[in-house]
Amino acid sequence: MMRHYLTASDVMTKDVVTVAEDTPFKTVAAVLAEHHISAVPVRSTFGGVVGIISETDLLRKEEFQRRPRRPWQRGGTRTKADATTAQLLMSSPAVTIEGGCTLDEAARLMAARRITRLVVMDGDELAGIVTRSDLLRAFLAPDQEILARVRRDVVERQLWDEPLAVQIDVLEGVVTLSGQVPQRSTAALAGSLVAGVDGVVGVRNELTWEFDDTARAAGPFY
Repeated sequence: MMRHYLTASDVMTKDVVTVAEDTPFKTVAAVLAEHHISAVPVRSTFGGVVGIISETDLLRKEEFQRRPRRPWQRGGTRTKADATTAQLLMSSPAVTIEGGCTLDEAARLMAARRITRLVVMDGDELAGIVTRSDLLRAFLAPDQEILARVRRDVVERQLWDEPLAVQIDVLEGVVTLSGQVPQRSTAALAGSLVAGVDGVVGVRNELTWEFDDTARAAGPFY
């Protein structure tokens, strides 16, 4: 049985507000304020997502408001500061992922690109938007939900030989494993698998074992 991981589609905002490329600067600012959001995807005339505008992009105009304009300053933040429409304001292309992207994959992509949100696509269609705070929602799961995930994804699906031998307790997201399993390698594997379950903050592996199968067999004695 396949293990279930939380994905971007599980935590994303689905009803995404968008603007067109020709949307005026002030209208973009008004959209962000009205909907209490910090970014908005930009659609082309054909409906596809061509970029994204964040509050940071809008603030470039304030940043350069009283700075003297110099002839050699072109592109980058200066262009955004002079922008009057969404097309000139946006960062393009938007960094996108598919809805099946797992939360750890999304987090790594955000870190690598140094961004705080990703546009979620379903093929060519906009499906949603996921932010860093959305990724943290996995850690807001109640202990009973985390317990259920560990039982389902690790004990029942990975440790099927001895599922009843493992006792699981969860407190504030920290999972404690106790009981006895046949082999030391199984105990180590259980701890590693539990640590990878969405929402788990930490693991206390107190499992014991009957046989240490990780110890090297003694060689012949001469």
